[in-house]
Amino acid sequence: MTVFVDAVEAVFAADGPLAATTPGGLQPRQAQIHMARAVAETLEAQTWLAVEAGTGVGKTFAYLAPLLLSGRRALLSTATQALQEQLFARDIPALSRALGLPVRVALLKGRASYVCLQRLEQARSGPVAGTLRDPALATGLEHVHRWASASVQGDLAELPGLDEHSPLRPWISSTRENCLADACPRLASCHVNRARRAAQRADWVVINHHLYFSDQAVQASGLSELLPQVEVVVFDEAHRLNEIGVQFMGVSLDSGRLRALARELASQGPVWARGQRPWAHLALELEHAVHHLARVPRSGAAPAGRCRWSSPTPEGLDPRLWTLALHGLAQALRAMEHALEATQGAAVELQRLMDTVRGWLAEWPRWTEPPTASTASEAVRWADVDGAGGWRLVSVPPDASARFALAGRAPQAARSWIFTSATLGGDEALRWFTEPLGLQHHEGLRTLRLPSPFDHAALASLYVPHDLPEPGEPDHTPRLAQAVARWASRLGGRTLVLTTTLRAASRMTDLLAEMLPAGPDAALQVLGQGRLSRRALLARFRAAAGAGQPGAILVASASFWEGVDLAGDVLQLLVIDKLPFPSPGDPLIEARAQKHTDAGLSAFNGVYLPQAAQALRQGVGRLIRSETDRGVLVIGDRRLLTRSYGNALLAALPPMRRLVDEDEVMRALEELALTRASTKAR
Repeated sequence: MTVFVDAVEAVFAADGPLAATTPGGLQPRQAQIHMARAVAETLEAQTWLAVEAGTGVGKTFAYLAPLLLSGRRALLSTATQALQEQLFARDIPALSRALGLPVRVALLKGRASYVCLQRLEQARSGPVAGTLRDPALATGLEHVHRWASASVQGDLAELPGLDEHSPLRPWISSTRENCLADACPRLASCHVNRARRAAQRADWVVINHHLYFSDQAVQASGLSELLPQVEVVVFDEAHRLNEIGVQFMGVSLDSGRLRALARELASQGPVWARGQRPWAHLALELEHAVHHLARVPRSGAAPAGRCRWSSPTPEGLDPRLWTLALHGLAQALRAMEHALEATQGAAVELQRLMDTVRGWLAEWPRWTEPPTASTASEAVRWADVDGAGGWRLVSVPPDASARFALAGRAPQAARSWIFTSATLGGDEALRWFTEPLGLQHHEGLRTLRLPSPFDHAALASLYVPHDLPEPGEPDHTPRLAQAVARWASRLGGRTLVLTTTLRAASRMTDLLAEMLPAGPDAALQVLGQGRLSRRALLARFRAAAGAGQPGAILVASASFWEGVDLAGDVLQLLVIDKLPFPSPGDPLIEARAQKHTDAGLSAFNGVYLPQAAQALRQGVGRLIRSETDRGVLVIGDRRLLTRSYGNALLAALPPMRRLVDEDEVMRALEELALTRASTKAR
């Protein structure tokens, strides 16, 4: 063991610097020390490390402490902006103070996360303002202006109530397409540029995976200059890397971006070239073309969603009308291009719009020509139609392995790469994680699995109802909702229901609302995803655990399966409606399955089962967040008991006490409620 590794271990000792700054002292956690030692050895050897660290290991400090002691420049990447901000504002400052080692840290987000002072001023009182007619928009712009006048960072996350779907966002933030770059009159005070400059000066830069992966973001965010300077790259929440990498390494065209282009043309054209071209008509023609593509009828009873696209026309869509709609869209874009060419030089704003149109037209053969044998193996293509006027054309690689194959061989590449998450694999080789990224044969990669130190067998119980209908049967959700109402009533709320689809979440919410009495005297309230913002839902759920408050059942899907921390007795009953197998009709999943089949491997064991197990572990991880938490887990899918793969999925979960029938569930819930009451009484 080296002096450096010894110094890292000393940080976590009972009499070490962390213990001295922790209220009540610090009990050393062997798993945390093990991980910190592995990170230190990786930094010394300048190699790669993938480490799965279960809930409670303390993985954040386990990689931050060795990094801080090493004195090396680093890039820290997370899957979510929430963890990104937590690292920057809480974890890194706390560790720096505890160790007495200052470190310059910068937070860098994507361009759209910052207010654009130029666009804000144009929308408020500049030449574009005359084209805006909505009084609510004008009021909102004044509110943003008052905030922006005092904001140092210009980070839109500072604005309460401004979510990503706010109609204000297009007018107060920039995109790669509409940013004026060096021609902007507000260049000196640009918050994006300030964030880039701070990143260039920092010892550590905290980013997110979206920013890391996007080729466009790398070129436009300063990361292309930053990456060669760092010695260490750390990916927290690394289980999301493949999913996010595929999304950003591909090419897409969507109705939202085209409508934004139409809006920009209608507002900027008359300002800089009034009367020279029929700008409003051109914008309207593009809007109509976007609408016509969304209205291409589906054959038979094909549902809205992803359409396979291995032939000239996406599966389930009328070929003739699809071709006509694509042709109309191309015509609208070419008409825009010709109009913008005629006014070239009038304004940099119009030049940026022309560059955008030309970029999309250059990619047009991707959407009109059938894939060849070579392109089909390199990219998966589909059309995403939501049934409400929105659509997206997508072409992505089947996995993100190409990025990491290049990462280690690039000139001046970072010397050490560290990947960590609570869910990376089902074996010691962490194949769930390493294979999609092409890391399974990486010579310098070390893998490590560290289970949660929590005694789940003492803290949690598991119940799998054997009498529920099969998940595919129509009365599965109603029957499960009846049971949830009984269980939550016995417990007094504190119940989170995770569903595998947003549609199931909406139906479950409606059913529970019908079953449970409402009004001011109600004992339980039902909170459903989509009815309030994520932040508001979690705030209400936490508040419902307060004394004298009606209990709550929160029903959610998608993003609530991970990144939700409801420690203590806020959450004591977690219900998962079905096993989270990916849809076999998803073109990306289908392509990955075919790749396994072509190699003579089992697609189910290599694609479907690992993805279900990983998602299940993430969802189950919401229940026990500390060594004092207690709870009951219900998985409403009897396939765990009746199918051969059930044991494999159960083995992927922490060991928990098994409940055999509903009587035992009710007794366990009553015990939780009584224990909670007696604890508060003391």
